Amino acid sequence: MPGLKSDFRADTGEGTQRYGYELYSHMQKMDGVKVEKRIYNNRLQYASHMLYDDYTKADIIHIPNFRLFYPMRRGKAVTLVTAHDFQPLIAPELDMDHDGTPSNRMWFELVKLGLKRTLTSDYLICNSTLTRQDAISLGYDRNRAFVANHGIDDRFRAAKKSKTGRYEGFKVGYLGGFRARKNVSFAIKAFKEIERPRFAFELWGKKAFEYDYLAGLASGDERISFMGFAPEGRLVKIYDTFDAFVFPSLYEGEGLPILEAQARGLPVVIYERAKIPSEIRRYCFEAESHEQMAQILQRIAVNGYNEKLKERSTRYARSFTWKRLVRETVEVYRKIKHR
Repeated sequence: MPGLKSDFRADTGEGTQRYGYELYSHMQKMDGVKVEKRIYNNRLQYASHMLYDDYTKADIIHIPNFRLFYPMRRGKAVTLVTAHDFQPLIAPELDMDHDGTPSNRMWFELVKLGLKRTLTSDYLICNSTLTRQDAISLGYDRNRAFVANHGIDDRFRAAKKSKTGRYEGFKVGYLGGFRARKNVSFAIKAFKEIERPRFAFELWGKKAFEYDYLAGLASGDERISFMGFAPEGRLVKIYDTFDAFVFPSLYEGEGLPILEAQARGLPVVIYERAKIPSEIRRYCFEAESHEQMAQILQRIAVNGYNEKLKERSTRYARSFTWKRLVRETVEVYRKIKHR
């Protein structure tokens, strides 16, 4: 399992890195599976080592994220690449942020090259049915593409603690990136449609990409707060301060924040026309406009979250586990090995 240091970290706030960390950590504990992790310090070192490092003793070379270079010395070993999404190839118009720089454009061109390289791998393991469908639409052999949904860890299945210190009104939350495709402006516009004073909107994410544009859009409404990066160790506590969660993204290969929020018992509102896997959006409220999102949030604030729906949604979200992901991944290994 070759990769960069960043491919196996749990504290960056990035789903792809969390995936590599969880996959390797859980797989080490499994009987009958021998997994070797090879870490390279940077992309240049990774590229150069792919030319001469010996992978001939491997059966499967599992690359956990898209990369331009695969091992040259691999003998009979096959390549299996994890595909997290194909958005830059399927919907490139979503790439550029407001005031995007030339370096942004250059980076996305490199991402596209990496994703095209992914489509040349011997096999794909996709994080959702949507990512698999996109790979097939781009010409990949459907018989070589598998699905293993990513999961949420045990923290999100723990019982909720006391609501002491919780905002006394109705708090809406967002947790994620501020890229253009995350469509956060949609949620800010929705919140501004709500005239109730005892509402609050907290946005958690790194101060990057469209942050300045979004902060300007939110200016003048003191109920809206940008909270900064959400540390990995505080995620559950942050979710538990919300009364509802919004995730207006236009395109998600999977969308783990949706499952995390639902696992904590929160109603989740998404954008109706978004490309989000059917297995992830199953229990979401869907808004076709920011006005409708505002209406949904106000209705939940007044009437509460239906208990039966909450129970079904929470139980369903908690069924997406890293242990299940690893079981499904190992099953893919076995299918590949016996072909």
